[in-house]
Amino acid sequence: MDIWYWRYELVPRRRLSAIAADAARQGALIRVGDGFADVHPWPELGDAAVDQQLHLLSRGETSALTRRSLALAALDGDARRRARSLFEGLTIPPSHWPLAGGDIPSAFDTVKVKMSPGSRLGASLARYRLRLDFNATLDAGAFLSFMESLSPEIRSAIDFVEDPCPYDPQVWSGLRERAGVRLALDRGDASAGVDVLVVKPAVQDLPRSEKEIVITSYMDHPVGQLGAAYVAAASGITATCGLATHVLYESDAFMERMKLDGTRLLPPAGTGFGFDDLLESLPWKRLG
Repeated sequence: MDIWYWRYELVPRRRLSAIAADAARQGALIRVGDGFADVHPWPELGDAAVDQQLHLLSRGETSALTRRSLALAALDGDARRRARSLFEGLTIPPSHWPLAGGDIPSAFDTVKVKMSPGSRLGASLARYRLRLDFNATLDAGAFLSFMESLSPEIRSAIDFVEDPCPYDPQVWSGLRERAGVRLALDRGDASAGVDVLVVKPAVQDLPRSEKEIVITSYMDHPVGQLGAAYVAAASGITATCGLATHVLYESDAFMERMKLDGTRLLPPAGTGFGFDDLLESLPWKRLG
């Protein structure tokens, strides 16, 4: 299997989360036959860095990230050979607004806030449905103290809290009851103490679950972002998802083609995931 790659950097407009490195993000697009996909690791979450991901891939070895990249590239390639967009006949579900993306557009009623220990929420956010993500940076006691510090208006605005602390079924079941708030688990499929599963198609398959599923991008390149959007649309997900993450980064040729219709991501023109001319013009290098 011949694989080609192109290295890129994404420059965040603001720091992306409490655990995110304060620097440009490193990733690579890959080309496998006619198909394209993204390899955008998060070393902060345990992924091997992009150089190691590509090195392993050159030896025929895959990680959770590159297994999904190859699967998405296969889907993209099949659609390109048929001269069809992967989004034909599909509706991408609405998205929340990532607060680090700047001012909140008027169309959005749901906002995701990346929290850190010591974070505070302004009273003006009470007008939105809030999704708070701590990336497991608290312990159970600190999370309960945080919840007790909130005004009634902010508490009632919370849709769910994602990863308040490392997952433990007994701890989370107790927290959910004591805090009176829904809890969301990222990159897992556990059930005890969990109300919502946050699924990232960049690194995991869609789980079979009766839980509410919210699909999000991996805060990755627009090619990866559209991979998540396709999985959400093709799976019939109707919950508000987290797919509008291009707004987190400084603009480039790919970002300029990412558009929103209200709260819904619009796929760019072209076959597969789109970007036909941009992808063909890149200086691809053969892997290995």
